Amino acid sequence: MTTTVPAAKDHGHDHDQLTETVRALSARVLQLEAKLKQPDHVVRPEDFGAVAGRDCTDAFIRMMKHIDTGLRPDAGGGVPVARHTVLLGPGPYLISRPWMVPRAGRAQGLTIRGIAKRATEIVWSGEGPMLTNQDRWMGVRWEHVSFRGTNPKGAYLYSSSTGACQDWAWSSCEWRGSWAYGIGLDGPAASNTNSEMRFDGCHINGSYATAFLWSGMTPAHSQQDQFLNFWFTNCKVEYDWGDFIRFDRGGFIRLDGGSYIIKGRRPDGQMSRFIHLPVAGHADSVQHLSVRDVRFELRNALSQVIFSRWNAGHITFDQCSDTAQGFRSHSPGLVAHEYDVAAGAPQIRYVQCDLVGTHRVRSGAASTARGGIVYDQCTRKNHRTLDAFLRIAAGGALPRPSEFSVSHRDDGDGLTS
Repeated sequence: MTTTVPAAKDHGHDHDQLTETVRALSARVLQLEAKLKQPDHVVRPEDFGAVAGRDCTDAFIRMMKHIDTGLRPDAGGGVPVARHTVLLGPGPYLISRPWMVPRAGRAQGLTIRGIAKRATEIVWSGEGPMLTNQDRWMGVRWEHVSFRGTNPKGAYLYSSSTGACQDWAWSSCEWRGSWAYGIGLDGPAASNTNSEMRFDGCHINGSYATAFLWSGMTPAHSQQDQFLNFWFTNCKVEYDWGDFIRFDRGGFIRLDGGSYIIKGRRPDGQMSRFIHLPVAGHADSVQHLSVRDVRFELRNALSQVIFSRWNAGHITFDQCSDTAQGFRSHSPGLVAHEYDVAAGAPQIRYVQCDLVGTHRVRSGAASTARGGIVYDQCTRKNHRTLDAFLRIAAGGALPRPSEFSVSHRDDGDGLTS
């Protein structure tokens, strides 16, 4: 007689399943408790299904639709206002499709707040812009968030405006990774605003095929000269290559404090610039650049502080230094600051600056320049005579004083006008 013994039950396996079930239920309870404690005006991507480390695109799209449909009238009679604040957790939130997309009407007053730089991160893997502000949002605030691009054809924000798209601000935010551009400002022939953008204590890292901030993406539209008022305060601009700011249109710009370093070279062998102003001929009051208390580093021969074709207005560098790499072999050959004044010239001033390499002015045989450069209490690292430091292209001599003047005041190297 054969006796069949029942197989021993795997109590260990049952215990593991029970443990996982308990953990899942506990996590769900905690999530529900957090939601109950959460004020009505606060939303989180997790409320819409986001899971850190996974593709959160659909959750972010649902969250944005919820915000869009929850607008309320402005008691003061203006543009409708958001009634939600977005709180972001640790992430990373992986995004593969745009989650701010064109939508009819205007809105204002949205804040997106993370934990801290890199503690909260949004990772963009798609092509084109992750965010599109099509003449809609104004008064938007980003705080304590990092953005990382993993697709060199991707962009952070495309903003097109005929009257909205103003008053955006970023505080303690960071961009890193690979980007076609960071923020692009554009619009049709009747474009306007795309103005009042403020960056405070931000870190611009990564690489940019065009620029981190590119204003006037369609320079044929002269109305884009209305894109003005941009402020960078105490920022850490230490990126791999590309331009930091490029203004084909517009430009009442202030860079105040911070560390600015171009660390590498463009793969195409072209120049990387902190400041690129490639177009002459602008409306009044939009050719103004003020740079104060900034420390620049040009770590290779294909880098430049500024290239400008502005033909009027004012450009000022006040208490700046770009000599940190002046001891390296490439520094004497740098054209660190370059101005093309063939179509006219701004008033350019350097005040108490330490300057690396050379400066170059392209005057042209038929120059109509009426501006000039003043060096006030400045010193030079590599070339301490006027002929060696200031190079005049096209003609080999300084333009006539009536066209373009160069003067020195209390010069640290003893240069005189």
